[in-house]
Order: sequence, then structure tokens, then C-alpha cells
Amino acid sequence: MSKKSSILTLVVALLVGLTGMRILAQTGTAAVDPETRAKVQEKLQHISGELNLSDDQKQQLKPVLQNEFQQLKAVKDDSSLSEDQKRAKVGEIRSNAKSQMSTILTPDQQKKLESMKEEMEPK
Repeated sequence: MSKKSSILTLVVALLVGLTGMRILAQTGTAAVDPETRAKVQEKLQHISGELNLSDDQKQQLKPVLQNEFQQLKAVKDDSSLSEDQKRAKVGEIRSNAKSQMSTILTPDQQKKLESMKEEMEPK
């Protein structure tokens, strides 16, 4: 009886572990469409090189960027919104992402990111 209990416990533990890993995979990058994943990776590589991000910062920024790109795509694809409404939503999304990023980046990295954005803005 003890051996059966041990085997049953082991099987249940394996199932719980595998289910947990599968859920994490689905809610992580697996749930992101390939276009968004590519854009996130591109932006992450760009700012990583410019800001000298740590591996920990990269891991923390990835879901923030994924969320930002997914929301921006949803706004772009929403035909029920006027151009003014889209611009307002985009501003909110970017502001929210910037706020989240500021909790991850050092003050020097935040300044560098702001100067990078200013350089990219059309004059």
C-alpha cells in the first residue's frame, strides 16, 4: 500500500508540475503573436545596447513591452475609434508603459531613454 501511495503521489506531483509549466508558457511569450514578439525583441535589443540593461532588467521589461505593443495593435485595429480617439489611447498606453519602465530603469537609464526618444521625434 505504501508503494502505491508513493507512486500515486509522484504521478500527481508530476501532473501538477507539468500543468503549471504549461500555464506559464501560455501566459508568457507563447500567448504573444509572432509580429508582436518580433517587435518586442527588436526594441528590447535596441534599448538594451543603448542603456546597458542587466539581464534582470531585460526580463522585467519584456512583459511591459509586450503589453504595450499588444495594446497599440488593438487600438490601431479598432475601426470604431476616430483618429483623435486613437491618438488619445496611444498616448495613454505609452504613458502607462513609460511609468512601468521607470520603476525598472535607473535614473541615468531613464534620462538616456528620454534623450533617445527626443532624437527620434520628427522636428
